[in-house]
Amino acid sequence: MMDQSLVFCHRKENLLRAVRSLQVASQNTLQRAVPLLSSHDGLGLLQASQINQLSQKSSQFCRDLEDVGNLLLFRQDQLTQKILIPSCGGSSCVQWCSDGSLYVCGDNGPYIHLVASNGKPSQVLHCLDGGIFLPDGIAMTRSGAVAVTDLTEGSVRIYKPNSQPSWVKVGGRFMSPKGISVDSTGRILVADYAAGTVKAFYVDRAFRVQGVCQVSGLQGPVCVCATADGGFAVSEECGDVKIFSGNLKPVGSLSERYQHTFGNPTGLCTDPEGNILVADEQKRNVTLFPPSGSPVCVVSKGLERPLGVACSPFGLLYVADSADNSVKVYRYRVRPCYNPTSPRGSGEAESQLQGS
Repeated sequence: MMDQSLVFCHRKENLLRAVRSLQVASQNTLQRAVPLLSSHDGLGLLQASQINQLSQKSSQFCRDLEDVGNLLLFRQDQLTQKILIPSCGGSSCVQWCSDGSLYVCGDNGPYIHLVASNGKPSQVLHCLDGGIFLPDGIAMTRSGAVAVTDLTEGSVRIYKPNSQPSWVKVGGRFMSPKGISVDSTGRILVADYAAGTVKAFYVDRAFRVQGVCQVSGLQGPVCVCATADGGFAVSEECGDVKIFSGNLKPVGSLSERYQHTFGNPTGLCTDPEGNILVADEQKRNVTLFPPSGSPVCVVSKGLERPLGVACSPFGLLYVADSADNSVKVYRYRVRPCYNPTSPRGSGEAESQLQGS
């Protein structure tokens, strides 16, 4: 144990020494170069080839530093809790709430399970609307209501606990709605698998749909999630993860941007710092895609059939593993997300951070 502690301390010292040396060298060079480049017409003995070489090396080195920074910030395979979900309902989709509780559902039964921040089941929502229906995707509206997709009947429903019936259909009829999310403006996003579309719309207090628009041409969209910049990401079955802006314009894909190959990307989520986390059912892992730097695999083992993911501002990742009807909780960050709007005063900060 003592030997491991010494090795750990030496590694930290070496990294700190290297970073400090770079900082000092770059500051010295800048102090010499800025006055000369600002007042002189020439470049002294500096040649064009040397400038190009420096530019290429500095670009690569900046990327390497970004990767080092990310590897310092994130953790891998740090399982902190395993929450078992009753088989009647399943665990293919998970939604984190600001009080630390979770909504979990699947297509194994007409139920949505509410799990408290301590991992104990606290409530069951029955999916009854004339007859039973099986929820496939789940999201929270800005008012705190539960919204789900019903793949079998091709509808989206919102839960109203004090009304009769408790579930209200919104958004018209879909071919095969699967993933559902709500963006920063309160707009509902629905991934329609067979139609190859993501439909976006608002719902008013009377549950009337407004401002309907859509993205088409997708190959089996499975899951959709809002991104920190006001846009959204959507996963395609056995394909890619496409990124769209807030006005529904394509801005690229994760495979192109990061040179990453997916097996079957399923669940998606984002954190307040703009990281996109993707569960890959085929590879049985979860990969984090940072705004800058290379992808980081934050869960590489212990998953059998990961279908849904959610994360909290406190550095916790929730993975719905359909193979054993569980939600596995991982600590994927060294520290909580740094965002002034993060709900750090919620009960999760006390109950879950202290226990990890």
